[in-house]
Amino acid sequence: MIFYSAYWLYYLLGFVMIPGIVLGIWAQTKVHSAFNTYNKVDTKHGKTSNEVARFMLDAGGCVNTKIQSIKGELTDNYNPKTDTISLSESVNGQRTISAIGVTAHEIGHVFQHREKYTPIKVRNALVPVMNIANYLMWPLIFLGLILELGFAFSGANILIYIGVGVYALNTIFCLVTLPIEINASKRAQKMLLATAEMDEEEIKGVKEVLNAAAWTYVAALITSILSLLRLLLFIFAMRGNRD
Repeated sequence: MIFYSAYWLYYLLGFVMIPGIVLGIWAQTKVHSAFNTYNKVDTKHGKTSNEVARFMLDAGGCVNTKIQSIKGELTDNYNPKTDTISLSESVNGQRTISAIGVTAHEIGHVFQHREKYTPIKVRNALVPVMNIANYLMWPLIFLGLILELGFAFSGANILIYIGVGVYALNTIFCLVTLPIEINASKRAQKMLLATAEMDEEEIKGVKEVLNAAAWTYVAALITSILSLLRLLLFIFAMRGNRD
C-alpha cells in the first residue's frame, strides 16, 4: 500500500517541476534559434571548424588532442579520458560562425583540463560519486520510509537523510557545471580574437550562440533544485499521512 500511495503522491507533486520544464523548453528553443541563425553565416577567413580547431590546439601545445566527427546535432563534446574533441554533423567541417564558435567552446574545455581549472577538478571528483548515488538514492529513501512508517523504526531517519543528501549531489553537480561552461565560452571568444580567427563583429554572433547554450545549463540547475524540492515535499507529505 505504501508503494501505491507513494507513486501517486510523487506523481501529483510533479507540478513543482513546471517552471523548470518551461525554462528548459525555452532554453532549447533559444539555443537552436541562435545556432541556426549563425549557421547560415560563413566566417570571413573561410576556414573549416576542423582547421580552426587544429590550429588553436597546436598553438596552445595540445598537439596530441584528436578531433573526430560524431552523429547528431549539437552533440559536440570533449572527452578528457581519450583527449578527443567530437564535433557533431552540423559543426564538423563547417565554415560558419556557429560551427567555429561551438568548436572553440570545446577547445576551451581542453585548456580547462590542461590547466587543472578548479571547478573541473571538483566536477571530476563528483562523477564517480554520482554514478553510485544514482543507484542508492531511491532504495535508501524508500527503505527509510518503510522502516519509519511501517515499523516505527526510529533509526530510519538516517537512511532518509542520506538518500536526500545523495539526491542533493546532483544539484551540486549542476551548480559546478554552470561556471565551467560559462568559462569555456569566455575562453572561446578570447582565443578566436587573439588568434585573429574572428573579428569583433563575428564574435558577437559567437557570443549570442554560446550565451544561449549557457541557458540550457541554467535550466538544468533550476530543474535539479526543483526536483530536490519535490523530493522533500514528498517525504514530508508521506510522514504527514502517517499522522
